[in-house]
Amino acid sequence: MTLVPAAFLGLLLLLPAPARADEDPRTLTYALSTDFDTLDPDWAYDATSLFAIQQMYEGLVGFDGPAVDSFVPLMASVVPTRANGFLSADGMTYAFPLRGGVKFHDGSTMTAQDVKYSLMRFLLTDRDGGPSSLLLEPLIGRRTVAGPDGRPDPEAYALADKAVAIEGGAIVLRLKRPFAPLLSVLAGFAPVVSKAAVAARGGWDGRAETWADHWNVPKEKAALYAGDAGTGPFKLAAWDRGLKRLVLARSDAYWRSPAPLLRATLVTVEEPRARRRMLETGDADVAQVDPRSLPYFQAVPGAVVDTGLPQLETNSVIFFNFSIEPKDNPWIGSGKLDGQGVPPDLFADLDVRRGFAFAFDYDGYIRDGFQGAATRARGPIPAGLGYMTPSHATADQRGVPFSLEESAKALRAARGGELWNAGFLLPVAYNEGNPDRRLACRILADGLAKVNPKFRVDCRGIPQTRLLREMLARRLSTFVYRWVLDYPDPHNAIEPFLSSTGFFGSALSYSNPRADAMVEQAAEESDPNLRKREYSELQALALYDIPEIFTVDTTGAVARRVKVQNWLYNPIQPYGSLYEVTKLP
Repeated sequence: MTLVPAAFLGLLLLLPAPARADEDPRTLTYALSTDFDTLDPDWAYDATSLFAIQQMYEGLVGFDGPAVDSFVPLMASVVPTRANGFLSADGMTYAFPLRGGVKFHDGSTMTAQDVKYSLMRFLLTDRDGGPSSLLLEPLIGRRTVAGPDGRPDPEAYALADKAVAIEGGAIVLRLKRPFAPLLSVLAGFAPVVSKAAVAARGGWDGRAETWADHWNVPKEKAALYAGDAGTGPFKLAAWDRGLKRLVLARSDAYWRSPAPLLRATLVTVEEPRARRRMLETGDADVAQVDPRSLPYFQAVPGAVVDTGLPQLETNSVIFFNFSIEPKDNPWIGSGKLDGQGVPPDLFADLDVRRGFAFAFDYDGYIRDGFQGAATRARGPIPAGLGYMTPSHATADQRGVPFSLEESAKALRAARGGELWNAGFLLPVAYNEGNPDRRLACRILADGLAKVNPKFRVDCRGIPQTRLLREMLARRLSTFVYRWVLDYPDPHNAIEPFLSSTGFFGSALSYSNPRADAMVEQAAEESDPNLRKREYSELQALALYDIPEIFTVDTTGAVARRVKVQNWLYNPIQPYGSLYEVTKLP
């Protein structure tokens, strides 16, 4: 045991206690529920990492305050439109004149070469499961820069170099086909980085000969994993990965006026009760709210909870695999209709899917899972996007109701009556630690058991990484999961579910030629009214064909001390923006 001298103890007693977070109006402490994965903007694809990155970096354009469908220029000086001539009439060419005098956090000045490099780096990084495909497809017409052999395709650099050009000091993007959501993607991804700063940290130097060496690098090997090469209102001060604490400092050289806050500390606190306690004691100014803990946060003196915030996620979806991999697969049991499993093509039968959809108690799920703070989903497009809300839904866009009688009718007709007579044992997966998805599985199980006692569902919680791995291997028969939109456009809600090449459509062997054609047409359409009509039709198709069961639309909440003012919420950036925030003394 180390003895502490009495004189030193006396000195400690004379030192002032550390100030609480809410006592300093120039600093802010934010208690988050999940940890940061990376600070490299071309590798990050999780909400917590992107939140920090959005304070440090800026792209060509950004979202206009809380709006998800209008934009403001950031590193560009103009948002391209057909009216101002910076978007071509055919929708294939976007020109971005650049803002002058912008400083990176290291003091160097942003150039057109930095901007082109940044876009090229985003495209060519293309790490497994990363965000590069969001721009690869519209710009070079492919989802990956890997070739058939799984290695970097030498042709990819030339395609990217042609798609991203510098002309007259402006950045010009040439698309393979019209893509209406392009500005939405650019507002959330591919921010501008300093080419020199990345190269100095061992990253890509921008040459054609070396790009493949930096393709699909491991997370910790990415040049900006724990670095900063941005132009945003805050710069990286410290990241203690052991303490799960990240500190951002104000950039006084920011091209707009400097932020009111001098420093922001972002700390990961997984336990909701601990976040609530920090808010109550003033050790946190802002805290993420677990929906099930909402009443506890609302009871905190000196705090306010913003509720009913729109969320851009398709939540608690029940997925069907249309062609299950049968070899050595425990997710189908016997693999037969003998009461001990399911056949690999069970969900290729529309009557089976309809029977399952009728057996789900939607109102009960909203009541028991969300304490009434949710609404019935109207398809894959979340209500928070504003494209399709319950008040606008027509008769064919309301989905199947909860009806055990209709469920029995559909399941009696399925597979010529064989399913009804034999019954089944169906393992259904959900990601463990998520009570909402566990409840969705149990509600489905209860409904089907009431329809026919021979219908048995086995709810199995597994780690999320395993769930995704099993899904991509086509082994899961049915599972409960969600989709969080990458960018606020209906294409990003529809395409993953209804396109045969979408993330879920391809993995679960769903193919509907009419849906494929409609998805492509809607993505190319630029007229807002026509797009709404086309996506409304796609919503109706999703509810008729039932490739998945869409259960609920949810809302979010954030808790903050009343001293925290000017809190800006945008549903695609749900953790907020720190630039505008002020604190009362």
